[in-house]
Amino acid sequence: MKFTVFAKTIILLICLLVPILLLYTYANQANVDMVVEEKQQSSLNQFNYFSSQVDKNIEQLSLYGLTLLRDPSILHYRYMTDSTSQYEKNSIYLDILDKLSLYQSTSRWKNDITIVLPQAELVLSTMSSRTVYDEKMLSFPQPGQWQLEEGNFTYFFTDNYEWNEKPASTSVRTVMEINFDPMNMVAMLDDFKEAQGGDPFLLVPGNEPLLNRTADHELVEAIMRDISFEGSEREGNHQLEVSGKQYLVSYVHSKQLQAIYVNPVLLDDLLNPMDKSRNMFITSILLLLVLSIGAALLLYRKVQVPIHRLMRGLQQIRKGQLSTRIPVDHSRDEFAYLTQSFNHMAEQIQELIEKVYEERIRSREATLKHLQSQINPHFLYNCLFYIKNMTQLGNREAVIAMSLSLGDYYRYITRGENDMTTVEEEIRLLNHYLSIQQMRTNRLTYEIAVPQPLMQLQIPRLLIQPIVENAVIHGIEPLEGSGHVVVTGMVVVHEHIGGRKYTRYSLFVDNDGVTLTAEQIAELEREINEPMGEEIGTGTWNVHQRLMTRYGLSSGLHFAAIPYGGLSVEIRWFEEEQPHDESNGRG
Repeated sequence: MKFTVFAKTIILLICLLVPILLLYTYANQANVDMVVEEKQQSSLNQFNYFSSQVDKNIEQLSLYGLTLLRDPSILHYRYMTDSTSQYEKNSIYLDILDKLSLYQSTSRWKNDITIVLPQAELVLSTMSSRTVYDEKMLSFPQPGQWQLEEGNFTYFFTDNYEWNEKPASTSVRTVMEINFDPMNMVAMLDDFKEAQGGDPFLLVPGNEPLLNRTADHELVEAIMRDISFEGSEREGNHQLEVSGKQYLVSYVHSKQLQAIYVNPVLLDDLLNPMDKSRNMFITSILLLLVLSIGAALLLYRKVQVPIHRLMRGLQQIRKGQLSTRIPVDHSRDEFAYLTQSFNHMAEQIQELIEKVYEERIRSREATLKHLQSQINPHFLYNCLFYIKNMTQLGNREAVIAMSLSLGDYYRYITRGENDMTTVEEEIRLLNHYLSIQQMRTNRLTYEIAVPQPLMQLQIPRLLIQPIVENAVIHGIEPLEGSGHVVVTGMVVVHEHIGGRKYTRYSLFVDNDGVTLTAEQIAELEREINEPMGEEIGTGTWNVHQRLMTRYGLSSGLHFAAIPYGGLSVEIRWFEEEQPHDESNGRG
């Protein structure tokens, strides 16, 4: 008996259904156990992190006391004698109060610091109500432990650990008291409840528990009644049922306080969605079986057959048969639309290829314009200051010469109607630029000797000036003496590259200023071939990138050290030679 695709699909679905149901039942139970276990660990980790944050704030307050005990101002005040002037006592007294206020403000928690000097019968405190010395201030428990007394957590320090009930007969010179309002902890409990959930509270032995503002009092009482937190374990979890609801109770002992952080989390909210998901899954499986029987036949007729047609058409397109067309079905479903789109795509492939080629050309031109637009000479302010100084000195000729050269220079570089110019125009710009620099520095000489065959060549605008500017600024100006810049050119014809004939043009900008080592030159050539960074000037990188983009081959900037000192920069580009007889090959 030969089964059809439809029959095979139905049998396959039935064979898959039973194992899926069995596997899901097992996986669901395993997931419930795993989720409960992970929730226990997650809740404990979150509460551990919360307790560590609270303990860090408390520890920070504890460290204030140790720091203040060693503060030079307090030590100085402790050891004052009767001969110490009242002015000095008052100054140190005010200095200590300022430090107390500073320490108080550095903590995120509201706190108060009090310093008692028994022998001087002096009290310094951030609380205005505690400024008068009283013997009762010396009656406190063992120093170094936080205690919840009179509605505040209090911590005592002394400069002598051998404390007893007779402070007058001991060598104790300083008593430090730090306290903070429990509402600081209530605020953190509120923040934890809002962010992580649960109903956290702090259990302080011998005191009422410290609850968050929205705590469930019935739940807290049940936890305190039914769960014992005494034992050697510093942290753990308990499960508890209260009013028909399952809770996971996590607890962590505080490292700073003699207290326990407790957080009950409702488990029902975690497990109920899983039960609903299980029921929905079983229902979906049964519904899927019914729908699949009907969908199998529909998919075969409406999907498999059209897909086969589309695949065959794509294979033909892949082979280059762009005239391939698929018969269009008159139905109005998605595959009819895909078939029409396929036929439309085949008709436009050639046009798209041509458009891509045109876009590449436009992209290249846009890159050239972007690179060229980055040139921005930055010595205008210096020239204006030169004109101002020459005006103050009454040097009228220098002012006129600088103004004319500066005007011609900026008229040229701000002219944006054409990307290309001639070498002759660029040389004229160099004359203006170097004349301006010569007037500014009085220690620059230059020489321009470019061969006449180069003068009428078309090149991108602002190609030579940035290199000359770098030669002046980075080559000559760092030196104390005078410097010399030479601009020359060279034409090399009939250079064969890749089976084609090219003419190579070169312009050289030499200066006798700073000499670069071979390693520095290699580093410079590496930088101009990478994306522009902060280590290299915009002009140098820009010129090199424009030459490479427009002319290709090994066009660009090339550097070489001059034996007698200085640097030579070659501006190189290539142009392919065209046959003289334009009619060759034409019938």
